[in-house]
Amino acid sequence: MPIAHVRVAADRTVQVTVAGTTSQHPDVGAAIAHLTALAREQGSELTVKLDDHGAERTLHIDASGRLRTVPEAEVASGSDGTAEIRQGDDGEDPEGTGSGAHAPQQPLAGPEAQADYPVRDRFSGPADPTGPPTGSIPEQKAGRGPIRQQGDRQRQARAGTPRRRAKRARSRLQMSGFTVPTLVLAILLIIALAAYIMPRIIGTPESQAPESIPAAHGAATQQSLSMATGGAPVPGFQATPSWEETIPLHASVTATSRGVVVVTNSQLQVLDARTGQQRFETDIDEPPSFAVDTVIDGRPALVWRIGDRAYALVDGSDEPYEYELPSGARISSAGTNVLIKNGDELSTFARGGLTRLPTPAAGSTPMALDGGDLISATFAGPLTVTDVESGQERTLDLEAPRDDLQIIRWVTAGHGKVVTLWGQPGASTNSGHRIQLVVHSLSDGTIASTVSTTTDAVGEADWVRGQGYQLAVIGPYLFSMEDGLLVRDGSESSARFSEPRGHVVPAVIDNTPVLVSADTAWKVRTNLLAVTAADGYAITREGADRVVGYRSER
Repeated sequence: MPIAHVRVAADRTVQVTVAGTTSQHPDVGAAIAHLTALAREQGSELTVKLDDHGAERTLHIDASGRLRTVPEAEVASGSDGTAEIRQGDDGEDPEGTGSGAHAPQQPLAGPEAQADYPVRDRFSGPADPTGPPTGSIPEQKAGRGPIRQQGDRQRQARAGTPRRRAKRARSRLQMSGFTVPTLVLAILLIIALAAYIMPRIIGTPESQAPESIPAAHGAATQQSLSMATGGAPVPGFQATPSWEETIPLHASVTATSRGVVVVTNSQLQVLDARTGQQRFETDIDEPPSFAVDTVIDGRPALVWRIGDRAYALVDGSDEPYEYELPSGARISSAGTNVLIKNGDELSTFARGGLTRLPTPAAGSTPMALDGGDLISATFAGPLTVTDVESGQERTLDLEAPRDDLQIIRWVTAGHGKVVTLWGQPGASTNSGHRIQLVVHSLSDGTIASTVSTTTDAVGEADWVRGQGYQLAVIGPYLFSMEDGLLVRDGSESSARFSEPRGHVVPAVIDNTPVLVSADTAWKVRTNLLAVTAADGYAITREGADRVVGYRSER
């Protein structure tokens, strides 16, 4: 059985090696879609060895393209036969943003990778001090199973044989002057009353479907997603490249609106996203752990981190600022500005070096830095916004979606929004309850939108901000970062969204890779790296040695 080796880089791009052939993919979802298509085309089964910074998983794809996980016992029994192949795989670890195999929206990275990767900062919100550990399973009350089974057997014994039951039924039909038509009418009346009353008590399936509710409006509607075959590599962009640049074979590539970062074992290069021309080049000892767009002293910049040093290439400059970070410091780009956390000390990037920020009160967790506003909160609330220049604080009480609900998880904050999960008392992130996913405005704490969903869908999911900060994904839901409204519920079309690229979202629908734009899913096999907002370019990777830019049709 062929074996595919899938390696996830620090910036979440993915390298796939099958039968000596290596290909690059923007995330795990795209890689798995490629492998399922390959299994169908070849009509053969495929074993997938997924290596995510030391966290290894084994998946199996059958000849029809169906995907399943392999139990640990099977992995252990087959490890001897694959050890030699794994040692012989000397491919590079590419960089990128990613998602899970079965749920490509979710990263499979271990704690270290999650701590360094700013877009998916799992620790951007305060934790419940009284709740169970993440991933724990609530204990079930024991002792009821045997009693219930015994009662069932007693009821079955009392019911008697079919002949005796039929005899009793005939005698009941003749009791008290009831005729068969009268009894049938009575039963129909009871059924009609139940059909009218029960939905008002327990709700209907439609009433529990996810919906987006603007603060002072009715439920927002979403158009159905239609499938189409694209003629251009990226929908809405010209079919002819505006520029293309040759890069080293199997180099890792990360693209943003601010630039295209090309990384090999010993070199880092930044290309202009509008022209493909080189802006900066340097030798490196190790690959960067991430690259992200941000703002430094009011100017857009591209920031990347290598070890305990960070570099910021500001727009219009060909030389980056260099910063020495505290050892073990964590970086979060949840807000418009990068927030650096080193124990209780907070700082951010400035053109003159690192700038210290006020420390929140004890027990409060810093979540994001939006311009000059530091956002922090305790688990019980309220949320605090601190002016980093004056130190002045203001508190926000978040509007509750319902009076009987309370916050069970702070998901994230930044870019003018705060995202939380609300449930009834006793609910937790893995309790199986129906909950509310709520997006609030950071200006006044009012609700921008709510989605009625379940802990299975979003309880442990990350709020994945898209490249360009136009869209965000959490679980099966796609949101607008501008107004906080739900753009699309992927569960309705079985769509699994990856990290958005500008206004375009890579996804997988029925094992088919697509690019979702507005209400259309385009069937194209494009490795889309970025969509720039202001200049209107789509940047793709084509083959192992080319990066291509396409101009917008508008």
